[in-house]
Amino acid sequence: MQSIRHFAFPAAWAAVLATGIGIYRPASPVDATALILSARLGPPAETAEPPCFLSKTTVAQQLTFVSHDQTAPEEIAPVTSRDFLGGHGRFAAPGNAVRRQVQLRQINPRTADELAGFFQSVSYDLGNVRQGEAVPPLKLQKVPDDLAAKDGAARKVLFITALLPVILDVNQRVLAERDQLLYLRDKLGSADGISPIERIWLEQLADRYDTSIDNLDELVRRVDIVPPSMAIAQSGIESGWGTSFAARNGNALFGQIQAGGQHAVSVSWKPGANMPQPFANVGEAADAYVVNLNSHAAYAAFRAEREAMRKRGEALEGYRLVGQLARYSELGQSYVQFVRQMIRENDLGALDKAKLSSF
Repeated sequence: MQSIRHFAFPAAWAAVLATGIGIYRPASPVDATALILSARLGPPAETAEPPCFLSKTTVAQQLTFVSHDQTAPEEIAPVTSRDFLGGHGRFAAPGNAVRRQVQLRQINPRTADELAGFFQSVSYDLGNVRQGEAVPPLKLQKVPDDLAAKDGAARKVLFITALLPVILDVNQRVLAERDQLLYLRDKLGSADGISPIERIWLEQLADRYDTSIDNLDELVRRVDIVPPSMAIAQSGIESGWGTSFAARNGNALFGQIQAGGQHAVSVSWKPGANMPQPFANVGEAADAYVVNLNSHAAYAAFRAEREAMRKRGEALEGYRLVGQLARYSELGQSYVQFVRQMIRENDLGALDKAKLSSF
């Protein structure tokens, strides 16, 4: 059962709807994508001609990453089957997309000051990002325990700065899946059709997004990004900007509830009504949040509006799309208004255009 509603522990948001948990399905032992690549691809071509699937996504610029100056060429991380399948890891789409997936450097600061030091060491500043500078690929593993000791403004800046590359990391993987999906959808309509291995990949993708390949239009509607402004504002509200007990002790940043079963990680609370679902790290929490919005029936209006914006050629803005998430909270439209207020007050809208950098 997937989660529909949730609040974490902040006092201002104590009301909750307990409706189950989000579940990641285990990876299939069949490495479908790796077989697709081995069957269809050779070494990257020397020509600048991009693979045909890259033109399918209207926000393809979000798969274009800016490199910092460096003294040595960027290393390409080895690719494993876990990178391709299941709920986590990169999906390597055809052509040169493997090299376009930025690998984030994991950081696990013990204190808020240490977290700020990481950002300073790579000149990572939200003001510069809002002006178009790329976001360094730093992936926070756990919110520092002493984040609450910072004053309100400093706390929010640290939290937003830390969460932005995590959300961008999830979105880049979703976009790679989307590009491959659109490529295969077009191929289905051709004379050649798709191979059995490609069909396996489609079935695995549809299973993750809780739909069927018999309705590829619905699958396309579901495999898409969540704007960073919306994700960060919701996480800030649900976790008290990273200071709630559940956020500090279980990486529960998006208010998802685990009503039953067993926790996947060890925490001091048990599953139950209104009890937050814990995660192993911040990245897994963000993955679960995006999959939840992209698969649960309660958020069909959000997905429909996102699709309509794409068809009109509009940028996917969190401020607009969050208007379709009244069912995210029992507070309904009041919750939507509050999320929008957080987006305005913290100037999060500009972050919807942010791009990851590769060192």
